[in-house]
Amino acid sequence: MSKDTKVNKLKNEEFKIWKKSVPSLYQHVSFFKPQLDARLGDVLQFEKRFTFNNEVIPDQKRGVLNTGLFYSVGSNIYKLDCSLPLGLQHGGNEQELPDPQYNEVFKQVGGDTFPSPHWILPGETIIKMSPLESGENTLLALTSTASLAWFKEGSRNPTHIMQEIMGPSTSFSSIHSIRNSECLAVCDFDLSRDKKELVKCQADRKEGQSTIKIVDNSDKVGTPLRRFNVEASVIHSVSFLDNNLYVTCSDENVVSFWDKRSDSQLWSFTDSQDGNITSLSSSSQLDGFFATGTDAGVIKLWDLRAIMSQQQEMVSFYHSNEDPVVDLQFSPTNSTEFLSVGKSGNVYQWDTDFFFTNEEVDEEDLHLQCLKFLHTGGSRRSIGANDKRNMVNWHPAIDQLVGTIDNDCSIAAYKAFTGREEEQQDEEDEQE
Repeated sequence: MSKDTKVNKLKNEEFKIWKKSVPSLYQHVSFFKPQLDARLGDVLQFEKRFTFNNEVIPDQKRGVLNTGLFYSVGSNIYKLDCSLPLGLQHGGNEQELPDPQYNEVFKQVGGDTFPSPHWILPGETIIKMSPLESGENTLLALTSTASLAWFKEGSRNPTHIMQEIMGPSTSFSSIHSIRNSECLAVCDFDLSRDKKELVKCQADRKEGQSTIKIVDNSDKVGTPLRRFNVEASVIHSVSFLDNNLYVTCSDENVVSFWDKRSDSQLWSFTDSQDGNITSLSSSSQLDGFFATGTDAGVIKLWDLRAIMSQQQEMVSFYHSNEDPVVDLQFSPTNSTEFLSVGKSGNVYQWDTDFFFTNEEVDEEDLHLQCLKFLHTGGSRRSIGANDKRNMVNWHPAIDQLVGTIDNDCSIAAYKAFTGREEEQQDEEDEQE
């Protein structure tokens, strides 16, 4: 038996032991794999991304919630209608609900034999999507060339495009090279809390500098409002902390804070411990609250007020087997919950309520109490070259509903069952 085989076998056994203490029961789970047109070629060669839309329409007679989702394959964006049990949006104290009567759990929008793209962005590869709550546009997409595109219902092509071809931090030859992915633009964006503006960062690792842009998302959609360069820094992640302040993270593990009304950095700190920072996300429920994840599988939660008083992170968690953190997503409906995604495809669901309500807690016990669920289905059936960033998302309105897309284009929508401890306690009380 080779050394690598022995190491992998040991890691698998350690993971089995570690996973025994983690809840993995589903309150609901649905799977769907669209049959894409064979003319597209090998589906594994394309980047995939996933997000829910904002619509939630209860159907009391049929006992279902009607919602929808978008998924992208390369330059095409597809739409799926989805029917879920009505009980997913109701607590346990609600009146008795009817059993769900499904026509189809997932229904492809457009196309007969094969799904037809709902929107298209020819010549681009979509790497991030965000639903828009109001205005004429429905969806905002970011491409691998750092371009932005806005889409609306009724029009297959973008209504607005913010094209990035040449600039101080990108060159036409490098940004369009498909032979060397390291030369593609390193980019990210985030919407302000009121959705009226967005911040976008873009960089080229070869040139070693970044550009930050503040862009209008309301009156003059796609119009740059502010633009400046950040020398000697490759910024890969950005996230708003409130309507004005936003935070960025660079390849050098520098976490910086900015105000959208200024070109100057407010302050920064460097966190070189526990690996290289690979991901960043902020809470939409708590201003100034954000998380970072590293390639060593460590997640740290930060409070802006604590950082300003020169304190360290509030608390840290970790992935099994140092599984690198490739994405972080705070819940849009719950102030204490967030998701972390490992390079393995595992999706970890955390709830920090135990941390905030208990002053002195053992580190191991804290980890076990806060890790509420482990989803091992996402991106594990067909591990390929595509990363897992922006392939997992919360539903913006249905609490704790999560969706994922795999490299083979399989889609899952699930809600974790996290009430095991409470139910066990209730059973013990009844027995007494």
